[in-house]
Amino acid sequence: MASIQRIVSPLTKDVSYRAQVRVKGRSSESATFPNRKEAEAWAASLETAIREGRHFPHAAAKRTSFDALAKDYAATVLAEFDQQERLTRIRQLECWSKQFPGLTIGELTADKIARARDAIAAETFTRGKPRTDKKTGAVIQPKQHKRSGATVNRYLATLSHALSFAVKERRLLDRNPVSDISRKKEPRGRTRFLSDEERTALLEACAHSDWAPLNALVLLAITTGARRGELLSLKWADVDLKAARALVRDSKNGEQRTLPLAGKALDALRELKLQGSARSRFVFPAPNGRDEPAEHIDAYWYAALEAAGIEDMHFHDLRHTTASMLAAQGASLLEIADVLGHKTLAMVKRYSHLVVDHKAKVIEKMVAAKGL
Repeated sequence: MASIQRIVSPLTKDVSYRAQVRVKGRSSESATFPNRKEAEAWAASLETAIREGRHFPHAAAKRTSFDALAKDYAATVLAEFDQQERLTRIRQLECWSKQFPGLTIGELTADKIARARDAIAAETFTRGKPRTDKKTGAVIQPKQHKRSGATVNRYLATLSHALSFAVKERRLLDRNPVSDISRKKEPRGRTRFLSDEERTALLEACAHSDWAPLNALVLLAITTGARRGELLSLKWADVDLKAARALVRDSKNGEQRTLPLAGKALDALRELKLQGSARSRFVFPAPNGRDEPAEHIDAYWYAALEAAGIEDMHFHDLRHTTASMLAAQGASLLEIADVLGHKTLAMVKRYSHLVVDHKAKVIEKMVAAKGL
């Protein structure tokens, strides 16, 4: 609907008329004219163009391809992200680009995005590479996997962030079409953790991995509860083997935290340094020998899982293993949250059933002390 506002200049007392057109789902457009007749004619013409689909407030959106926006977003916004997150989002944008061949951002409607979301969810992919069975010599192909609902939602979040950049920073769109897209259902947080037998088998398999640092990496993950990205980005400059401490400079919650090093994990780090890993700045350098953090280690990780006979296990589940072992030793939820680097207890509520015995002992102690 159009509205006409009479404006009188406080200085010159000149009269002008401001026409404003608002349409549901779009931001308003306005213009100022010297007389009311011109203002009403402009507003009527604009409303007709909108009804007939001839009006697009940001014509540049129909000239800007999605690939061009993705490139701009990566260079401008993702440049401020850490390397791992930046590479992850770039890969996600590349996946969206395959779904939008030749499309401009002005052509990205909610229904097209929804169909692309479903196509991404239905895609299959492999983790790792084909391997040769040592006994039979047969080539074993890696298993096919589908993206989980949570993963698809992360893809949508990246797309939404890029299109919000187009709306707020580049003024190419009136609104973000992803806001009309429903997210995939996500399962409740996993609590998969290694049993004692599985832990022993996995560490044995890691010790014989084709990538020697895998054993130290898994040991650190189990004993510190650190995330994969936090460990892979560790530099020797942040590791003090004498004090048995490692500093994570950029954790997921944006704060630095210190990892205590102990037992076999500390021994494994010392061994890594003796073997020459210290020639790189990174504790876990890329398997190709470059002085950069390791990233593409899935082939080694899944090969170790298969060798150990372990199924349905993600690297992130090693954090759950840490939590379960802490709970078994009587740690409280607050202590578990502190070790895992959570700011609140919300994320560790999934482990509450594991600390029941500890809570019972605390209550029994209180009751005995107070004679209740």
